[in-house]
Amino acid sequence: MLNRIYIDNYKCCVNLEVKFNAINLLLGDNGSGKSTVFEVLRKIQGLVSRGREVSDLFSIEDLTRWQTTTRQRFELELDGNDGRYKYELELEFDVARSTAYIRREKLFFSDKKLIDFNVGNVQLYLDDYSTGPLYPSTLSRSAIGSLPVRLDNTKLIWFKDRLKQFIIVQINPMNMESENKHETNFLEPQCRNFVSWYREISQNQGKAFEISSALKEVIDGFEYFKFDRVGEARSILKVQISNSQYRFHELSDGQRTLITLYSLIHYAQGQNFTLWIDEPENFVSLPEIQPWISTLYDFCSDGELQTLLISHHPEYINYLAESVGLWFEREQDAPVRVNPVLHKNGIEISELVARGWLNE
Repeated sequence: MLNRIYIDNYKCCVNLEVKFNAINLLLGDNGSGKSTVFEVLRKIQGLVSRGREVSDLFSIEDLTRWQTTTRQRFELELDGNDGRYKYELELEFDVARSTAYIRREKLFFSDKKLIDFNVGNVQLYLDDYSTGPLYPSTLSRSAIGSLPVRLDNTKLIWFKDRLKQFIIVQINPMNMESENKHETNFLEPQCRNFVSWYREISQNQGKAFEISSALKEVIDGFEYFKFDRVGEARSILKVQISNSQYRFHELSDGQRTLITLYSLIHYAQGQNFTLWIDEPENFVSLPEIQPWISTLYDFCSDGELQTLLISHHPEYINYLAESVGLWFEREQDAPVRVNPVLHKNGIEISELVARGWLNE
């Protein structure tokens, strides 16, 4: 489970530390930094687990406007593999060239070093914490992301693979493709490639059955999914509802959103995933929201899943905020600050938010 993130000198985040539980609801006005936290995690994931170059992810425009330093710092702490990992990343920006490079990158497991990358030189430590090889490395890519799998660095590889299990999305059914062009285990930020992602995860027949069973309870007449091949490497996702069969894009925006939401939580359940979902209530009706929240809450409470939500919807706020709410707040040209939600007896939390009285 992800326990903590630290962000410094990234947009409105200056010396910001946020601690997380199994389920978390991020609240706050627009521009208060909620989505920025999601954005940072997506970029760290791309750097460490997907092998992308730092300059493709981090821009000099992301430096905090009212600060003069050209360095950004990030930290992650997460539990797993019978210990606690701590990841540290420091970037430096070349103002003249408007490019970024990695200045330092470190990973610890239970307070012992696994890797120490310092301005181009990598010191590797093995699974027994003995000193491994020292070698030069590029400043443009993560040293962890560049490591091959070896028998003596399984702790490092576990961390790299764990970051792949962050699914960070804001569902937009209007952008979703109907065709499976190539199977993938990476779901794009707006779920444009949901069909390709579902084709990949549906190979786990147990999970596919769980997803279909859940959808039968929430979509009237839903029966099953099927893929029809339309070319050598392409296929179309079809959905059987009552006596009719529909291509995925022929469903309503709300139906596609519900399918995505239930697919996410049932696939991720029990597989050490962390879901990051920005405004999951978009495109779905009020009666459809509560059952999904209840199922999600049960999964997280049972330790089968970790979830971070951003929402402005009263149903989410009243159901979750008192126990797991985090209030993001900032003034113009000032850093964001995060505090637990404080509930005032007698007024629903959503009403406090609407009146601007929360945490006053």
